[in-house]
Amino acid sequence: MPPPRPPTQTLPLRWVVVAIVVFIVAYTFLRLHFGKHAKPFEPYHDLGERAATQRLIDLGYERVAVETERPAEILPASRFAPAADDISGAPGGLPAELDGALAPKPALPAVIANVNAPGEVASGETYALQFTCAQPDYKTQIDDVRMLRKGSQIFLLPDFPRLGGQLLARWKETTVLLRIPAQGLAPGRYTITLCGGRTSKTWQFTVR
Repeated sequence: MPPPRPPTQTLPLRWVVVAIVVFIVAYTFLRLHFGKHAKPFEPYHDLGERAATQRLIDLGYERVAVETERPAEILPASRFAPAADDISGAPGGLPAELDGALAPKPALPAVIANVNAPGEVASGETYALQFTCAQPDYKTQIDDVRMLRKGSQIFLLPDFPRLGGQLLARWKETTVLLRIPAQGLAPGRYTITLCGGRTSKTWQFTVR
């Protein structure tokens, strides 16, 4: 007669629970730390942006990528010499043609308060400008500046979306340093309109 088998030893239930919890925590950490944060697919939003892009193309507009930053120190006006001498105020809001074509529309800053920009730049050089805009509260922050060009007309559209939750911006005024790449500007005379919600700025410059 064979000898009786020894009783099977099983882990106590509490250790099984601990092992499961440890696995879940480790998996969650690795997933969040190393996983790729892809932009969610939003069919209605994406299709709307494509349709708006096509409308702009049909109207003769070209979108040009620009570099934007919030400088740690505001640059002096002398850095933008020779200065444009015809910077003037313009009505606020989007031009009618763009207002009917853009979707979604950028959240323009309330006021364009100050602009420092050169009146000319050599062909092949970056055109840099600096502007200050003001908001009525602390609930918005600059996200991007869109540049749309139609022939010799350039429109700069700062986008100040509202911050989520209880987040607040540090200041109502924001200074932005913007660079237009050389390949985006052929030699010629251009008119820039920097759009704000209530007030805008406009001026001309030459690429030689």
